Amino acid sequence: MPHGPGTRRRAERTALERAVDEGLLIVRSALVVAVTNQIIRRALQERLPFDEAVATRVTRDEIDRLTTEQAAAAVRVRRLRRMTGRSYGQSRHQFDYRPEDVDALKLREAASKGVARALASRRDDDDFVAEVVAAARSRAWDDVGQTVVDRLGWAARPDDDYDDGRHERLRDLVEGDLARLRAARSADSPGPVSPS
Repeated sequence: MPHGPGTRRRAERTALERAVDEGLLIVRSALVVAVTNQIIRRALQERLPFDEAVATRVTRDEIDRLTTEQAAAAVRVRRLRRMTGRSYGQSRHQFDYRPEDVDALKLREAASKGVARALASRRDDDDFVAEVVAAARSRAWDDVGQTVVDRLGWAARPDDDYDDGRHERLRDLVEGDLARLRAARSADSPGPVSPS
């Protein structure tokens, strides 16, 4: 099969589409983590309950921040690519790009631009924002819940002999502790008031 200019462009576009998709997955994960951190901070430091409107605003603000970050990354790569085209000699380390790296840098630049555009288009997508908020809330619940369980030791497995004597312990609780508690409450409460 002949490999003409159209075939090459399609292959490059496919690589770009793949790079943008992968970039979006990474940026979405960063977005969920940022919103999760805000939910946890609000709950633990400010002692405020979860507020979907606040989480939605934070999500949109984070999308703006990440969009700006991706656009800035594209500008940095473009500058680097332009300098790379004029460099000579052997590469001295992994970030010392040479003319043979120009195509890869073009792809990185285009991918950053693509991620920025795609992310910006999702800012006003209520379904996308709601998905991020739901994922962040779930992750916050998991993180905080696991921390509480770990600190209190509730996640510890009971001893192997836990069931031995369980019946006697329950009987002691009902006939001893609860009976004394009931008697103490009865003694503290005033009796029926007689009509005068």
